[in-house]
Amino acid sequence: VKKICDIYDWDGKGELDLFFLGDVMYALGMNTTKKVCVGLGQTDEEGKKFAKFDDIVEKVNAAKVAPDSSGTYHDYVELLKLYDKNNNGTMMLAELENILANLGDEIPKEDVQKLFAELCDPEDEDGFFPYMPFVDRLTGKA
Repeated sequence: VKKICDIYDWDGKGELDLFFLGDVMYALGMNTTKKVCVGLGQTDEEGKKFAKFDDIVEKVNAAKVAPDSSGTYHDYVELLKLYDKNNNGTMMLAELENILANLGDEIPKEDVQKLFAELCDPEDEDGFFPYMPFVDRLTGKA
């Protein structure tokens, strides 16, 4: 944790700008929600609040045990429902490709295509596919 904090310590003071708390969590491989990070002191602007590296270690450990610290199966389903224009459990495969390729971590299109080949049912003639089997396979429920 301290090595990652050191990367964000621009001035060498042994402190982390809490604006970058979520980035530190992410760099550690955690998928912590912004709500949890804000609850642990993350700020919306740089330079407002700082914490010593030891305090950051405590915050990281608190985030690990925080309930609802990362997205759940239900969160994935609710996200994809936003793209279910026909309210029938389907969405356009192109929209899912856009989400995966451009939001959050950009996933190369080739990797998105491999993911689709493994996890998605075929799209119909209108470009729609059932998203629940995809979510089930993605989260290991299938």
